[in-house]
Amino acid sequence: MKENICQCQTTLGGNDQISLTIPVDLLKQLQEAAILAKTDLHSLILCYAQQGLIDSSAQLKRQQFLTHAKDILEEHGIHDKTIEEIFRKFPY
Repeated sequence: MKENICQCQTTLGGNDQISLTIPVDLLKQLQEAAILAKTDLHSLILCYAQQGLIDSSAQLKRQQFLTHAKDILEEHGIHDKTIEEIFRKFPY
């Protein structure tokens, strides 16, 4: 299966480096996307990683809010069924 894996190295700044092992087909897709975006592979991967972190951060904050809100409602004696009904009406 080693033939299906490709190593990609990039310099992050200074002497820091990272090696990523990704499937060859994914690398090909990234290369095609970089060509279409008229950018280099390194910049494209960084952009995707940054966007993924932004998206994950927003999702994590929403989940933290929901957990905190549920805790507060429970502290005020609101029944679990009522809390679940409230949160079913506000999809996140």
